[in-house]
Amino acid sequence: MTRQSIATLLALAAAGSLFSCRERPYRLVTEPSKEGWAYRITYRGRPMIYQAHIPAVPGFHPFRSQADARRTGTLVLRKLESGAMPALSVEEIDSLQITR
Repeated sequence: MTRQSIATLLALAAAGSLFSCRERPYRLVTEPSKEGWAYRITYRGRPMIYQAHIPAVPGFHPFRSQADARRTGTLVLRKLESGAMPALSVEEIDSLQITR
């Protein structure tokens, strides 16, 4: 192999590792809220969704645990990443076994 071939291979390997280490544009965090727990989703560092109560369920029902907020936020995050609308149905909330 020539020096130029080796340099090209090294450059390609470095470029590939940069692309594989790229941060995902969406980010999910959970945090305490006044009534319980909430989740926040940002897109490239900018606020996108803040949810302090269980969506799709009539009435105001805060998340009782961090795990409930995280499971719900994870489902919304997956929908966003796949290009789907982030709205949830009562059936989806029931499938997550969220405590009301």
